[in-house]
Amino acid sequence: MRNLLFSISAAGLLLTAAPTLAQTTTSVDAAGTTTTQTTVVKDKGSAGAGVGVVGGAVAGAVVGGPVGAVIGGVAGGVAGAAVDPPKRVRTYITTTEVQPVSYDGNIAVGAVLPDTVTEYDIPKYERYRWTFINGQRLLIDRRTHKVVAIINP
Repeated sequence: MRNLLFSISAAGLLLTAAPTLAQTTTSVDAAGTTTTQTTVVKDKGSAGAGVGVVGGAVAGAVVGGPVGAVIGGVAGGVAGAAVDPPKRVRTYITTTEVQPVSYDGNIAVGAVLPDTVTEYDIPKYERYRWTFINGQRLLIDRRTHKVVAIINP
């Protein structure tokens, strides 16, 4: 069952991640148990949490079986949610002048901002918006209002 879960997870990773380079290694331990692991290297895209969940699940399955797959998927999703924005987005946010917004809540990657916070569109990037709160420029996920990056000039 463990090998089947791993195989299905690995196949899903390969199909969804569109890798530019993949390497599979197989090892046999002293007890005769065979373990296969696929390492995928690709250009950093905008798949974020989706690829993080799949990659974390595959890694977790190799180490801890089905329970490891669940834990790895959650951890991978959290890591994948942090975004390194494209250079054009970063440049737009750091060079566009807007009035700062005052906000008393938590400002951190992953924090959800209320609908009352003014957010600005980013041309040609429908997925994101941005805001300028307390001197910090924040990249925001348009759908969830979560802070996905803090942009420093």
